[in-house]
Amino acid sequence: MNEDDLARRVTARLDQSLSRLPNTTIARLRDGRARALQAHSRRAMPADSRVAAWINAHRGLLGIGVPALFLLVVTGAVLLLQSGQQPDPFDVETALLADELPIHAYTDPGFDAWLQHTSHETQQ
Repeated sequence: MNEDDLARRVTARLDQSLSRLPNTTIARLRDGRARALQAHSRRAMPADSRVAAWINAHRGLLGIGVPALFLLVVTGAVLLLQSGQQPDPFDVETALLADELPIHAYTDPGFDAWLQHTSHETQQ
């Protein structure tokens, strides 16, 4: 005896006893069976259909969340790239005082202006 034969025999036996039950109980059993069949059909869906159903159910959340996540990632990347471009003034002054500047820094016209400006400050 296979599963289909067993299911048919159980169904026939239950149908025989169904006539003895009140109508409200029969209606509740019918509704429960329909819900069980619906849940089983959802579970039997292929994975891509379940993903598509989830996306359709959460379309509003995805419409807000995906662009917000994109903006957050872009903002973080811009801030990260900008923070690496500006040298710390303390490091520049430390290198100047420690005499670790390359030779072209001394030939820069801005360097001469800086020296004159700082020498006037120290004399006053």
